[in-house]
Amino acid sequence: MRGETVMYNREAPAVFFEKLEAMFQSVNFGRLDRSCNTVRDGYTKEILKRMHGIFVDVYGTDYLDSDEYEFVDVPAIIRGRNTGHIWLGIVTLDLESSAEHCGTYFLTSMGVIDHGSDELSPAESKYLSDICIPYDFWYTVYIEQDHYADFTRLPRKVAMLMSGCNYDQPEMVMK
Repeated sequence: MRGETVMYNREAPAVFFEKLEAMFQSVNFGRLDRSCNTVRDGYTKEILKRMHGIFVDVYGTDYLDSDEYEFVDVPAIIRGRNTGHIWLGIVTLDLESSAEHCGTYFLTSMGVIDHGSDELSPAESKYLSDICIPYDFWYTVYIEQDHYADFTRLPRKVAMLMSGCNYDQPEMVMK
């Protein structure tokens, strides 16, 4: 589906989250966290592929250009810069600003944590500040004219997880 653009669907963001929330009901978040951070990462690849599949199902493509949506939420792999810890998540991008990052949902062993929420528990807030922040992310869809995410030098683990999504970017180079 890469390279094909589709007509704007204003219901897509809500439908995407609705389908993700339904899928998350069956996710074992503790197992996912362990899988993200070990060589036995099959469960991570399975969940990431399902998230990517939901995106493609809802949006009709995994290729977006800045003329289609103002903001978009996309499946991503997230890695703590200081800790090296890896999570799956959803990142919010402003397509009118060349895919500037606007928000993050982390899929943690504690469940889904919205980094931008005003209602974080003390434990969630401590977890984010101690383990997660600062972080880098790489998403599974192709965003035309993105100037923020660097796909030219992916950490080996991230590239291996991405490969489970039929992610086809020949310019990706593992570090």
